[in-house]
Amino acid sequence: GPWGRCMGDECGPGGIQTRAVWCAHVEGWTTLPTNCKQPERPDNQQSCFRVCDWHKELYDWQIGSWNQCQPVLSRSHEKPLECLRGEEGIQTRDITCIQKSNGVPAEDVICEYFEPKPRQEQACLIPCRQDCIVAEFTPWSECSKTCGNGLQHRTRHVVAPPQFGGSACPNLTEFQVCQSSACAAEESLYSLNVGPWSACSVPHLRQIRQARKRGKNKDKEKNREKAVRDPEARELIKKKRNRNRQNRQENKYWDIQIGYQTRQVTCTHRNGKTAALSYCKQDKLPITFQSCVITKECQVTEWSEWTPCSKTCFDMTTPKGNRTRSRTIKQLPIGSESECPQLEETEQCVSQGDGVAPCITYGWRTTEWTECRVDPLLSQQDKRRGNQTALCGGGIQTREMYCVQANENLLSYLNTLKEKEASRPVDRRLCTGPLPSTSQLCHIPCPTECETSAWSAWGPCTYESCDDTQAKKGFKLRKRRITNEPTGGTGNCPHLLEAIPCEEPSCYDWRIVGLEECVPDNEKPCGPGTQVPVVVCINSDGEEVDRQLCRDAIYPIPVVCEAPCPKDCVLSVWSAWSSCSHTCSGKTTEGKQMRARSILAYAGEGGIQCPNSSALQETRSCNEHSCTVYHWQTGPWGQCIEDTSVSAFNSSASWNGEATCSVGMQTRKVICVRVNVGQVGPKKCPESLRPETVRPCLLPCRKDCIVTPFSDWTLCPSSCQEGGVTVKKQTRHRVIIQLPANSGRECPDSLFEEKECESSPVCHSYRWKTHKWRRCQLVPWYVRQDSPGAHETCGPGLQAR
Repeated sequence: GPWGRCMGDECGPGGIQTRAVWCAHVEGWTTLPTNCKQPERPDNQQSCFRVCDWHKELYDWQIGSWNQCQPVLSRSHEKPLECLRGEEGIQTRDITCIQKSNGVPAEDVICEYFEPKPRQEQACLIPCRQDCIVAEFTPWSECSKTCGNGLQHRTRHVVAPPQFGGSACPNLTEFQVCQSSACAAEESLYSLNVGPWSACSVPHLRQIRQARKRGKNKDKEKNREKAVRDPEARELIKKKRNRNRQNRQENKYWDIQIGYQTRQVTCTHRNGKTAALSYCKQDKLPITFQSCVITKECQVTEWSEWTPCSKTCFDMTTPKGNRTRSRTIKQLPIGSESECPQLEETEQCVSQGDGVAPCITYGWRTTEWTECRVDPLLSQQDKRRGNQTALCGGGIQTREMYCVQANENLLSYLNTLKEKEASRPVDRRLCTGPLPSTSQLCHIPCPTECETSAWSAWGPCTYESCDDTQAKKGFKLRKRRITNEPTGGTGNCPHLLEAIPCEEPSCYDWRIVGLEECVPDNEKPCGPGTQVPVVVCINSDGEEVDRQLCRDAIYPIPVVCEAPCPKDCVLSVWSAWSSCSHTCSGKTTEGKQMRARSILAYAGEGGIQCPNSSALQETRSCNEHSCTVYHWQTGPWGQCIEDTSVSAFNSSASWNGEATCSVGMQTRKVICVRVNVGQVGPKKCPESLRPETVRPCLLPCRKDCIVTPFSDWTLCPSSCQEGGVTVKKQTRHRVIIQLPANSGRECPDSLFEEKECESSPVCHSYRWKTHKWRRCQLVPWYVRQDSPGAHETCGPGLQAR
């Protein structure tokens, strides 16, 4: 049969579920279990996970994404010739029940308890294949050559790309050879050859000196100009020139040098011999020289010394630290392909020396557990029940955790909880160990009612105190006992003793425990006779005592009986007395009880005849005591008040496992009550059985609030602030690790403090600054002078800045 519901006392994996297992014939009808093979019998019980409402927070469905749509073989098994709206398919996904905290898979039953399992497959449509669509070709381009063989091309573009497995796109470009008019025979005899550019080189010193001479001539002209200008303008020009010169010197990383490079242009005959350039008919010959920037590789300084090791202490988990060294750029690369090398280098290191101290370690600490509370779990199930008080059953308790520096001298905290010296909390990120739990399940026992046994029979009339028989006052007592203690002590139980005033009390009495055999009178073999009672002496509590103590009590007389003769009527023994019809006797009520016997055999000839039916029943009075029943009634115990008179008490005693610090006293009210009437004078109840009104008690120790010291202030931003300056705050906090109890010192109001940081500097912003372009630098004249149309002072060049 199917498995039944998971049953068990506790939530979680400890449950049990059962199912019916029976033997059946292959055709389906039930048969005897012996017809099936016993070793093959399936289990009818298995362990299971009992789901409770609060598991909803811990488990959930994890839903995977849908897989690719797979085709479903249709009933016809034939695909249509033309695809119109797509092919029917099916797609699946993975769905597992997981624990939210760590993602470990769990049984589906747990999640299904709260939410049905989402569907794992669905219908889908596989779209029709779409082949690539391209446009028409453009017209052919012009031929690449004006005479002889050339190339021409044409192109087309993609209108719609291929999708869902359609065919790929064809070529988008086509070339073909083209031929315009044949080239003239003499033209094709000569061709122009252009060589590669030479390396960029600096002009010869001789040429530079000549250039300087030319510069001096210019200076003379300038001096002439100076003489003309007014002194103020002259001063401004001087300042500006100095500033430009200074800027150029400061910019040592960008030492830009302009040089020149050349290339050869030659006219070659078809037979390979060089001819005059005039043979190569061309409107404009390529240039043979140009200004260029001289390539400079990146230059860096030597490495600096290594910095000290970042790890200055010893630690087994990460024994190595890091150290770095750096170098700076002397010359940035100009016109070079290669980048500057790495400017910083890091390597692992270990602190040297014998006196390396062990590193500071950090560990988690927790506060005390809060009291067990049922309402958070209830409010998860039903919001309206969250604010109920006096709840009992399964609950939850929580605690806080914080990170501290775990030094050697603080290990004592973990060993003895007496030392509640807590170190100050630090940044949580410093603790790397496993997180301690911050919540746990707990149980508040539900209150149980007091249960008592039935009342005993009323005892004999005894003196209130057998030590004082002068008082002539007697009581009959009946008792009951506690069969189930209530939670919260015996204070909630009803009274266990009731008393009735009576006359002629005695402390000891005879109790009949049996009867001897029936002895017929006048030594006859049968007929009327007597039975001697077997007795014991008992005290007022019903306990057997020495027979001498009953010397004043009336001894029970022998009982009349009938020893049966052979042919007499035979009767059964009397039945037990029925229960009394009333609990007490008054003016209008009287207790009665009955017993009966039956005829077992009728009399024979000459035997005593059976009695008539009325003689087969007997009635007697019972519960003849009056209905005035009294008992002591106790009120609840009051608060435990410190008793200063008891000073010798050992203060470190424990009471029910709780540490206690001083002795106190508790009192309660005790009154005498008449049943169904109310309070009466205390003399009506037996004084010797009066419950105590005062008792000692132990006061639990005062528990002061304990808080950790404040943590260090959080750091203010050390670096500069981008954009608008926002005022940052730094904070510190402390944690309550023990809440006050029993009038202990209260916790401080503030557990959190903050203050504003000093304003940090605003970040510098950087931008490029360009200086004036320098003079245009031409290729040296001695290189250019042979080229047609060249001028010494003008032409194409390069200028740097």
